[in-house]
Amino acid sequence: MLHDRIFLTSLIIGVWASIKIFEELLPDKALNYLPKPLALYAILILVLAMIIHTFWLALAQRRKGYFKTKFETITNQVPVVSRYPSIDIFVAIHNEEKVISSTIENLLELNYPDYLIYLVNDHSIDLTKQILDKYQSKFPEKIRVIHRLNEHTRGKAAALNYALAQSRGELIAVFDADARVEADYLLKMLPYIEDDSTASVQSQKRVSNPNINYLTKLQENEYCLDNYFQCGKDLIEGNVELRGNGFLIKRNVLKAVGLLDEEALTEDLELSSRLIISGWHIRFCREAIVLEQAPVKFKSLLLQRLRWTEGSLRRYLSNLTKIFGPSKETSFSQQFDAFVFLSQFAIPIWIFLDIISEIARYLKDQETHLTSLMLISLVIWLITYINLAFGIRIYRKFSWRTSLKRAIETNFYFLTVWPLIVLLTFRKILFSRTKGKWHKTERHDETKVSII
Repeated sequence: MLHDRIFLTSLIIGVWASIKIFEELLPDKALNYLPKPLALYAILILVLAMIIHTFWLALAQRRKGYFKTKFETITNQVPVVSRYPSIDIFVAIHNEEKVISSTIENLLELNYPDYLIYLVNDHSIDLTKQILDKYQSKFPEKIRVIHRLNEHTRGKAAALNYALAQSRGELIAVFDADARVEADYLLKMLPYIEDDSTASVQSQKRVSNPNINYLTKLQENEYCLDNYFQCGKDLIEGNVELRGNGFLIKRNVLKAVGLLDEEALTEDLELSSRLIISGWHIRFCREAIVLEQAPVKFKSLLLQRLRWTEGSLRRYLSNLTKIFGPSKETSFSQQFDAFVFLSQFAIPIWIFLDIISEIARYLKDQETHLTSLMLISLVIWLITYINLAFGIRIYRKFSWRTSLKRAIETNFYFLTVWPLIVLLTFRKILFSRTKGKWHKTERHDETKVSII
């Protein structure tokens, strides 16, 4: 905790403060060639990196023809694989009586010759236990139920590690309790993990309830942006990340890197970083889709994203020297990818600090540079807008006109919520003595789900 606090302060706030101090110490003659404010140049460097990253991902996906509304992923052909290794499916469950029956029924329909479903009841106090026991007695050849009712450790990572010790499958598939997939899901994922250098593969994630309200509709568009980034990173061999729901990983690799971190806020992202710095590849399978419920209320969404953001930032603070250090296992693509990702945290903070600084200058009747800050903010808005439009075009298969329209409304939502989440996350890491907590996302009964 103290390490994260010190590292974050020196990494972002300390760098900004150092630039400001350096600016004041420079002689006036030097400022004729390098005019103030120097802090704006630092932001411009980060923005330039984002622009390069945007073009890189777009060109990589354009070469594959993914901007067409119809591409090869909509065919019904099952990919050919050399063999069918045994797969254990893990579902960590905590008070999921509303959705778990539908999820189990869905997983039982998977078209794969050798798989077992491990349902891990993690301290549930509702009717989850009775539901799981009913399915185990009904499908003893396919389902194994593990009740964790008295163990001191709790949480998804602890539940999955517990199941790993009691299973034998060569591959592990991880799903959330509200997951929905198509019957050939595993067959589509398998070709991506056959390579010896590949540790894991993440499927495309989509929202199963986009039509509940306007908030879930915006989240569906946001998920398209994430899929677009994941696909682009896969093509440039960047940092594809596990998303907790709908990923496949090799058992021997998971054991070799030390299992899931039971203390991490986001065990999936933390595991992703350990795999990458250990020299393993994570692939993205756009053909396979896993559906999950999006929060229907803004408070639930905010709590979920705060946990995601804090967990993501903390794992980078722990692994930064391993990613960029002299003994690194990461490639240039992965380093650049990580740099752009961290820029998304630094830019809102630096703009916020610059605005405060410029207001102070204004109150002192000094020259301000608020116009420059506004122009930089506009460029950032345009970068995000372009990526959103591309993601919606590819993964919603809309026309360009509709994609651009949906991207506008989603971008206003995204760039309103994201700076708030970043500021609250920084406040939490810098001033709180405890980490954030996991808050259960409220589920609702969903009997009919379709891939839109």
